[in-house]
Amino acid sequence: MQDKLIEREARQEFSAAMADACGEIPQVEKNGTVSLGGKGGYKFTKWEDMDRVIRPVLAKHNLRLSFNTRSSEGSSNKVIIGTISHANGQSQSAEIELPIDAGQGRNPLQGFGSTISYGKRYCAEMLLNIVRTEEDNDGRFRQRQDEPRISPEQKDEIIQLLQKSGKDTLKFLAWVGAPTVDEMTPAQFLRAKSGLMKALSEASK
Repeated sequence: MQDKLIEREARQEFSAAMADACGEIPQVEKNGTVSLGGKGGYKFTKWEDMDRVIRPVLAKHNLRLSFNTRSSEGSSNKVIIGTISHANGQSQSAEIELPIDAGQGRNPLQGFGSTISYGKRYCAEMLLNIVRTEEDNDGRFRQRQDEPRISPEQKDEIIQLLQKSGKDTLKFLAWVGAPTVDEMTPAQFLRAKSGLMKALSEASK
């Protein structure tokens, strides 16, 4: 009984610290830019800018954000795991599975680094409800919450095509109009698959 009481109090302390921290974290600016060549580009939040904003707030409330990775079973994807832990031992985690961002001109190490940075941003956003300034203002990632998402099989198909084509994942998702592969709608899936199949066909000529 005493152990359960201690555990409950620790969890309440952790929940209160998380609520206070989330309430104090300001919106994060988009200082990074990705060029799409002659088709324009888009802005994104760099991990270092996000870290600069959230680190002092977390420290104030005895919280720490850490990350780890593991390989996805049955594929070359990487799973990035973000964990927020409190000084009292309580913690909460979020994770996202991503293909290696093997964009044009990137070596394997650079692709891995890009994937980790991308995963860190999304894990932090999920855990702390972080809002990026000007988010969705260009309509690129605007989606209704009740819109259907693609199936796990469709997700695997897109990931495999991305790996075969060597496309830059971030640029490709921006072209499709989805923030992540998981959040693609069926219509975006068709656009993504068509674009990737066309790219593979052209590359084989």
